[in-house]
Amino acid sequence: MNAAHQEFDEIDRQAAQWVDRMNRPLHDAEVAAEFDRWIMDDPRHVESYARFQALWQSGSLYHALQAGEEGPEDCGTAAEPAANRAPQAWKQFAAFAGAALCLVGLVSLGARALVSESRYVAAQGATRAVALADGSKVRLSGGTRMSVRMTPWSREVSLQQGEAFFDVAHEKLRTFSVNTGNSSVTVLGTAFDIDLVDHETRVVRVYRGLVSVDAGAGRQWRLPAGSGIEVGGGRVRSLGEVRGDHPGWIDGWFDADDTSVQQLVRRINRGSRLPVVLADPGLGDLLVTGRFQTSDAEMVLEAVAAIHDLQWRKEPARYVLSR
Repeated sequence: MNAAHQEFDEIDRQAAQWVDRMNRPLHDAEVAAEFDRWIMDDPRHVESYARFQALWQSGSLYHALQAGEEGPEDCGTAAEPAANRAPQAWKQFAAFAGAALCLVGLVSLGARALVSESRYVAAQGATRAVALADGSKVRLSGGTRMSVRMTPWSREVSLQQGEAFFDVAHEKLRTFSVNTGNSSVTVLGTAFDIDLVDHETRVVRVYRGLVSVDAGAGRQWRLPAGSGIEVGGGRVRSLGEVRGDHPGWIDGWFDADDTSVQQLVRRINRGSRLPVVLADPGLGDLLVTGRFQTSDAEMVLEAVAAIHDLQWRKEPARYVLSR
């Protein structure tokens, strides 16, 4: 066997081992980091891993394993000495790999074909429903921008602006992570909402399952369904009980809990044809609590004006809130 052939055999062996490890129910961050280093080290790693992962998930797995128990079919490879055999779990997969490699020779996928990247934007004043390739569903609020990167080993979202509600399809292998710039949320399968309130404040509410929120510098929280958190500017605030199976903004409502008027105005402006502006920036620091129908900007302005003894007016191109 020449050196090139031996090298490809070694890559396939490593890929098969990684498929076995990554398909186990749990793996820690250290294993995930080790896998990322291996998969990105060589385009051939990506190709080999994708082939073995596809075979692992295919209907041929059961039959291949059965054949392996009786003895792998002859695909031109010699059996290893008994002293070098792997543990039983690995021997079963190796038997599968030995039989399946007869099929692998027909498959040739480039690394680029295995990675899909998409960008999504919701127009100002309108929401948008997005169905991802893995079966996950995302609802974007007005003015939201998001990009998605899908690979055989990861599901990565970058939320650049606005707010999005994620209903994530559960997978044993691939976690689903959302990066917001200064924090990230990671899950396996759940439903949660992320609001980029401003350049540093993020609000996360969980409606189903469990999420992990990482704000860097060792700050990490695990949020079960029915809970929420606001992180920003070095501050952390637990939110009141999260009810229902989706956020109110999808139906045109917003539940404020000692929420700043500035944040409420941003919420209105995501869905309003006419933007709301503050005549005095200091008004943005006022706090409000209650349930507001943000799909009706004038109704919200009327309520805020009554709470804080303010005034509002409608101009041709905007609403103005003033003292």
